[in-house]
Amino acid sequence: MKKESLIENTAHLLARISFRQIRCFIAVAQNGSFMAAANVLGITQPAVSRSIREIESILNVSLFDRSLRGAVLTPHGRKLFDAAEAGIALMAEGVRATQDISGSRELLRIGALPNVCGLVLPAIIEDFQHVYPHTTIRIVSGANADLLARLRQGGLDLVIGRLSDTVSMKGLTFQHLYDEEIVFAMGAQHVLAQPGANVELRTVLEMPMLAPIPGTVIRQELERFLFRSGVVAPNFALESIDAGFINKIIRASNHVVVTVEALVTEARTSGDVVVLPIRDDALRGPVGLTMLPDTQPGPALRMLMQMFRENLPSASQHTKNDMKMMDKE
Repeated sequence: MKKESLIENTAHLLARISFRQIRCFIAVAQNGSFMAAANVLGITQPAVSRSIREIESILNVSLFDRSLRGAVLTPHGRKLFDAAEAGIALMAEGVRATQDISGSRELLRIGALPNVCGLVLPAIIEDFQHVYPHTTIRIVSGANADLLARLRQGGLDLVIGRLSDTVSMKGLTFQHLYDEEIVFAMGAQHVLAQPGANVELRTVLEMPMLAPIPGTVIRQELERFLFRSGVVAPNFALESIDAGFINKIIRASNHVVVTVEALVTEARTSGDVVVLPIRDDALRGPVGLTMLPDTQPGPALRMLMQMFRENLPSASQHTKNDMKMMDKE
């Protein structure tokens, strides 16, 4: 189908889908069943079912896998849900804006990687609010791919994250701030943290491991490093990029944790965590500010970006000064 025909067809389909149908679709997706969605919306279950059938008929796809256990989104349903949820959120923001008669508060929506949120962002935000006390800053944390998707959909003004691949970054602008390294870390009581332990990569990979979730930039970089090292990526016991979870697991279990160094800064400083001497260029990547190219930041956003540029590069130096690194035996 030609681009013009695709656009026309999309517009035609959108014109046939009502707000009522979208509300029913989102409610079913969020609650996992038609009956639960009906209770939330205050309508009958047949009315919800009818709305979903109407959308499926218009789009000619199945949006839910229906079973006795409930309704689960299909791949088509997941794509529609992500876009519909973002669209409803933007509409809600617009409605709220029309009710703000004073117009005294500006909203800045910032997407940030978990390590940035936990390491230096709080101090920067506190300083910023002394200069712009009437500006609300909404911080959204998550994986880079999710943040970039929200940025493209208009749900974020700026993303602080790792540089993604060329395809993911197409049509976006990136300002480099600093380089960040992926490390192999474990609690100080871990067997590999003891003097004389064999910390060769193949031995490390035999241990229970926590790795970044699939699809994230750091997971892709980890897999490239393992491939370059001539080893097969193991079946990881745990997968997460959540800073709180990682810092608890690394202290309380026998897992080797593969994460960015900033997430274990405090634990290294206290001596609770040890980082293995496994280093490679493939484990190092740039972190910076990503925006839509046609964004015209106002005074508040320009000030916040300037504070990011001045303070975020110190994160790299800060973590290196605090690094507790095992010596090779």
